[in-house]
Amino acid sequence: MLHRRLLLIAAAVLALVGSASAAGTLNYPIKADPEHLDAWRSTTTATRQILVNVLEGLTTFDGNSGDIIPALAESWDISDDGLTYTFHLRHGVLFHAVPGVTYADREMKADDVLWSLKRFLTEDTSISEHPEYVSAVSGSDAVLAGETDEWAGFEIVDDYTVKLTLGAPNHRFLADLVNAYVVPQEALEALGSDLSNKPVGTGAFLFDRWTRDDQLVLKANPDYWDGRPSLDGVTFWNVPDDTTGLLMYRQGDLDVLVSFPDGQLQSIKNEFAADYHEGAGLNVAYWGFKMTEPPFADNVKLRQAFNYAIDRDLIWNVLMEGGRVPGNLGVLPPDMPAANVQGYAYDLEKAKELLAEAGYPNGQGLEPITLFYYGSSSDAPNIAVQDMLAQIGVQISLQKEDNSTYWSHVGEPDVKLFLSGWSSDFLDPSEVFDFLFAHGRDDTKYDVAAVNDLLDAARAESDPVAREAIYLQAHELIMADAPWIVSGYSKVSYLVKPNIENFQVSAAGTYRSPLWTIEKK
Repeated sequence: MLHRRLLLIAAAVLALVGSASAAGTLNYPIKADPEHLDAWRSTTTATRQILVNVLEGLTTFDGNSGDIIPALAESWDISDDGLTYTFHLRHGVLFHAVPGVTYADREMKADDVLWSLKRFLTEDTSISEHPEYVSAVSGSDAVLAGETDEWAGFEIVDDYTVKLTLGAPNHRFLADLVNAYVVPQEALEALGSDLSNKPVGTGAFLFDRWTRDDQLVLKANPDYWDGRPSLDGVTFWNVPDDTTGLLMYRQGDLDVLVSFPDGQLQSIKNEFAADYHEGAGLNVAYWGFKMTEPPFADNVKLRQAFNYAIDRDLIWNVLMEGGRVPGNLGVLPPDMPAANVQGYAYDLEKAKELLAEAGYPNGQGLEPITLFYYGSSSDAPNIAVQDMLAQIGVQISLQKEDNSTYWSHVGEPDVKLFLSGWSSDFLDPSEVFDFLFAHGRDDTKYDVAAVNDLLDAARAESDPVAREAIYLQAHELIMADAPWIVSGYSKVSYLVKPNIENFQVSAAGTYRSPLWTIEKK
């Protein structure tokens, strides 16, 4: 009966999708709705996947190589001391023409850049969650603290030239600007809070409509500065069930498939040999410890015991059919500089020994611990962790939560062990370290002075060899502290139909793909 009901549901979805498909529309699956579409508060791949196709910053990433390339700035100059960046803006870039928004001047100019970037500088997380994107600019601390409204390091030279002066050299500044989107002030004034769900920018696609838990539709921007996209639009279909997604792809109702049902990877490779693509990725998955809460706070041996108890090879090479590279090294994806550190090998006896030294011999005295994981993730790895920790006497209960509430919940004190992951945009250790281990910023609340000092020093180091040496020191300290159980490193795996051309995918993953480059034949 259950099987019959699932088939009926899938058939209904297929009928709905089929009726909405258009020759020039790309049909693309997403496993969960974005939490919002706010330019200043985007923190997840779900939001970023939509926004990169609607909004733009001064810089962007090449869709294939991941290199930093011009976007709204057609070029830039950097002073010899590495402190002053002069950006030359493109002429003729128009903000989206959308109902309800009236412009005195639709052309994107220097004052729009100033307004958009300055809005990042607030401690009010309901407005911005990313002051770090622009905080390297001199005077940011004073603006962020509310001491002044004048941003000392930002200078408008003329309508098409802006000069940003940093307080100290920062080797990742151009990369940070990729996600510092330029949005028209008129859109916020006209739409208010609706702008968080109806983004307005300069990108190749315009936001069209969004039906929660169903579909989110973008349409081609006829006024795009680099020419109208070949596609008429993109429909993001909410397909939380991977089996349904595979059925939809098989029936031709999805043009791309980026997530596969557990236990079917090899059969999918065989069935869709011509459509299947795979490469090394920049995502790292992990189970995080809340470093500020018992029992993990101030008990490194307990955290290390958990690490030694996990057989990552069994999880990823056997249970998950090679879906990831087992996380037997450190917290960085293997292709990054400073990635080659010693990880935690599976060693059950070592795990038991450390558990006893932590004060919990055979798990005695350790209260049951809840492992939280999000709804769109696979059950199998988390069940495996539960079973593996039981082998050393640790009781784990599993709590699967809806994606819509999970990411706000994991930062709370009651969540002491949780599944998470991080997708880097390019091959630099700061992509992981600065966001997950610096100054207690991530949900683990990891905040170690020695590590913070090293990361601050690396950020200001212009020599790549010296910088890698600093990052390696920080990496070794982090691994010794064991704030994570590293799970695995991603492979970028996907199916794409033969009639879809120029689908660009870098190691950052499909969520970063510039869909406006696609042609549907």
